Amino acid sequence: MFHNDFSHRPLCRLAALVLALCCLMPAAFADEETDALFAERLSQLQTPAEAAITAGCYQLRTGNSAYFPYVSPGVIPFDEQAETPLPAPEGAFSSDDESIVTVAQDGLMTGKASGETTVRWQSPEGEKSILVSVSDESMSEIAKNYVYVLNREYYSVARQRLPKYNQYAKWYYRKKKEVGWCSVFTIYCANAAGFDPIEEKDIDPEGDYTNVFFREGQVGNQYDGFNKLGRFVGVPKPGYTVIYVDMSKAYLTTHIGSVVEVEDRGGGIYAVTTVEGNMSNTVKRYTYLYDSNKSNHQITTDTRKHLQENMSMLPESEHTDPLCQYELHTDHWSVFGFGATW
Repeated sequence: MFHNDFSHRPLCRLAALVLALCCLMPAAFADEETDALFAERLSQLQTPAEAAITAGCYQLRTGNSAYFPYVSPGVIPFDEQAETPLPAPEGAFSSDDESIVTVAQDGLMTGKASGETTVRWQSPEGEKSILVSVSDESMSEIAKNYVYVLNREYYSVARQRLPKYNQYAKWYYRKKKEVGWCSVFTIYCANAAGFDPIEEKDIDPEGDYTNVFFREGQVGNQYDGFNKLGRFVGVPKPGYTVIYVDMSKAYLTTHIGSVVEVEDRGGGIYAVTTVEGNMSNTVKRYTYLYDSNKSNHQITTDTRKHLQENMSMLPESEHTDPLCQYELHTDHWSVFGFGATW
């Protein structure tokens, strides 16, 4: 006779529970390690001024101004600048060569011509000095701040899934509105970098914009703004925005992100690292290869048939950052072009 022993059922359930927990433990440990790595990267992130103090040198774009790193107020959002007191340091500032860099007595340095010189501060604690390099090719101050803010937001969010009405949408809309927020993320970061984004309808096509970001929440309007200024380009630089085209649909402007790192591989090939909002309901970091020989930035709706696939994955041996995504967004997106923000 078959004997059904119900007395063993609690033990079976316990064994199943233990087995399930064992299966979950590696994933839990992996999540904890990833969270710890995000926190470590955030703690190590430096503002441009902090990075200059660490390196002992500062790169300044010709015509740009920046505070001497030791007295810098940091990266102040544009909408908070009116309430932020300016530095009033004690002591005297000087430049070894004022034809290259001038420095005011509040510590504000201005790049006058290409070259290198040392800027000094005779502080109450003793002299502090920074080697300042001035060049027409150096990133603008806003662009440096923008890259810093993008990285800060990425490491702060740490891939947490965000609601559509998140901190970025709240700042932008000032009321509850659940929409795609990839463009809103770039606007938030531009403001946080110290720039007041402008509306596309207000641009002057003949204007000389050192930096430019647009306030429009629609990716198409972002493209229109850069295109009207002749600043929608085929070669990336850190601090530029990047707009993607959906090759499978009639969307030339399907998504926008921002470039934080660029490595020129030669022959028109670039390794591009981006930070992008509203990807799988979070902020993501991507690194991929971009072929500028197959640039789409001059394509219009009338010449859409000429769109080219220009993105590919890095070799697996180069997938070295556990916090970066190396898989492409999809198999049917390409880079449409880059918004030259500086």
